[in-house]
Amino acid sequence: MNSSSMLQRFRAVPARVWFALALLVLALVFILQNRASTSIEIFTLTISAPLWLILVISVAVGLLIGVLLRTRRTRA
Repeated sequence: MNSSSMLQRFRAVPARVWFALALLVLALVFILQNRASTSIEIFTLTISAPLWLILVISVAVGLLIGVLLRTRRTRA
């Protein structure tokens, strides 16, 4: 396999795949840098978990709230 065929293969990969790979690398770096355990208190319940997990759950809850509360726009 020569270098021109390798270049053609890289060009055949869609941009969204490269974007997804970049996000995956960023997510892995984020997880590796936030492995320390932390605790949060919700009313009388105390939860101990890795910081990355608490942040991911917080983002997921925020996204879910945004999806549930968004208003539908009509096209003019």
